[in-house]
Amino acid sequence: MSDDYLWDPSAPPDPAVERLERLLSPLRTTPPPPMARFRQARAPLPPPPVQWRTPRFLVPALAAAAAMALMIASTLEPGSDASMVVASIQGQPRVGWTTIAGEARLPVGGTLITDRSSRARIEVGAIGQVTVDTDTRVRLVETGDQRHQLALDRGTLHAFIVAPPGQFIVDTPSATATDLGCVYDLTVDEYGTGLLTVVAGWVAFEEGGRESFVPAGASARTSRETGPGTPRYDDAPAEWIAALDEVDRGNDVPRKADPLEVVLGRARPRDAMTLWHLVSRVRAANRAAVVDTLAALVPLPASTTRDAVLRLDRAALDAWWEALGLRDAGWWRTWKRPLPDAAR
Repeated sequence: MSDDYLWDPSAPPDPAVERLERLLSPLRTTPPPPMARFRQARAPLPPPPVQWRTPRFLVPALAAAAAMALMIASTLEPGSDASMVVASIQGQPRVGWTTIAGEARLPVGGTLITDRSSRARIEVGAIGQVTVDTDTRVRLVETGDQRHQLALDRGTLHAFIVAPPGQFIVDTPSATATDLGCVYDLTVDEYGTGLLTVVAGWVAFEEGGRESFVPAGASARTSRETGPGTPRYDDAPAEWIAALDEVDRGNDVPRKADPLEVVLGRARPRDAMTLWHLVSRVRAANRAAVVDTLAALVPLPASTTRDAVLRLDRAALDAWWEALGLRDAGWWRTWKRPLPDAAR
């Protein structure tokens, strides 16, 4: 047997070698090109599988968990476990993302949400209840022995409160309603425009120093542009109410002149409450007309003068308010006074 073919494939093959090649051909492999063999030789070994108990796994996982806990904690009221009881009346209201089944707790900083088919009830400590209507979003701002505060972002609520003045407060985007012991409805839309309607008692509606004191049977609008509007009795003629709304919205004399004439010319004795609020809201050029119309309905008390009212003297205005027979000014101003230390 010649071995030249083993070293030189161009040499004549030996029959025995050919036979041996045929027998071994099923075991033949195709070697990679030289560069591929080089890259394979230098390729790093695959990393070992990550074990969950090793630092390599635990350190990133714990860091992510800590970040998540910090994010959640930042949305909660620190150091407070105060809450109110919430009950489902209809449908599936939620506290945050949790659907209420029967009763739940609304924590300080928490949000109660109702959709188009759900309603809920909030227990305001021992002083009353708030019914939350459909399509409403309410947040709990504060709750304690002497003060309970909600924020109505949108929608409608119905409050039934029996408490001293100032213990129940509802914020809206354009005014704050402070309960003076009463029953009322409050509605706010997505633009911050709202309507307060008092069924019994009184509500103080205030924003940025602009005050409206709303008695039973009366309403007051509110908006981001003007704050709480001038209160009016709900039995007033629709045309008169529309004119009053124009007076509240107007920013210049020409726009206010005609509506103000309607308000003053058609005011009833019962509307003295509205005119008293207007004294401090109209422009100085229109103030005398309002004062004289109010004086024709309810005479100025002997303790004050027209000039003092025109100067917007607080004592003079308070004395005239008391002459309207709507309780004394000292009573409804107590809601702004701080509680005594012993009561806190």
